[in-house]
Amino acid sequence: MDYFREYFKGKVGVISGAGNGQGKAVARLLLENGASVVAFSRSGNKPDISHENLRVMKGDSSDISTLRKISEYVETEFGTINFIYNNHGLYGPHSSEFSGTTALEFFNRNVVSSLNTVSIFHPLMKNGGSIVNVGASPAIYHLSSLEYAVSKRAVEEMTRKMASILRSRNIRVNSLMPGSVDSSREVEDIFPFKFKPLVGKKDVSTLEVAFTALFLLSDLSFGINGQSINVDSGIRL
Repeated sequence: MDYFREYFKGKVGVISGAGNGQGKAVARLLLENGASVVAFSRSGNKPDISHENLRVMKGDSSDISTLRKISEYVETEFGTINFIYNNHGLYGPHSSEFSGTTALEFFNRNVVSSLNTVSIFHPLMKNGGSIVNVGASPAIYHLSSLEYAVSKRAVEEMTRKMASILRSRNIRVNSLMPGSVDSSREVEDIFPFKFKPLVGKKDVSTLEVAFTALFLLSDLSFGINGQSINVDSGIRL
């Protein structure tokens, strides 16, 4: 039995930041497994995916008013949703410089945007469901700026608190923590399992991230709640 397809057939969900990279890969696998997806991003760029169950909208998660408009559309079109893939990320490379002003920018993009998205869309999860926030594996913090590392670490505690608050509504919340992601290869170039060997591996493919995301978004992971799952090939082992 195809358990992913069995679960996602007829399900509806929201993805932020699905224009390219791992967000696009997650959207593609969800669609291929029978889900309907409403994707939005700051740019409004449509991923090069052609599917009748994909809706693409422009929306900035730092702007509550635009999120409300998308939420109203989703409720009118579908009535309810089953999952949210909360894919926000502003990256900064390692630097000897740091500032509070820059930290606020990173916190707004990497944390507050995720809080906004969940606060607006979780009321549409009328029958429960699953939320996946996207953080970052601590394995890559040494390559990043102070502001990026601190804001992405905050995603872990945000996830635990969200899970505690939303548990009574039968909504699970977990976070997916990717390492360095190689977005240069399309899903069809990797599928089914053309992954690089673990030895010497320094990045993960979008498909490795996407399969983990589908597991966490589905009831196959029903026993997992409030957890942060590293997807980094154990690079620091």
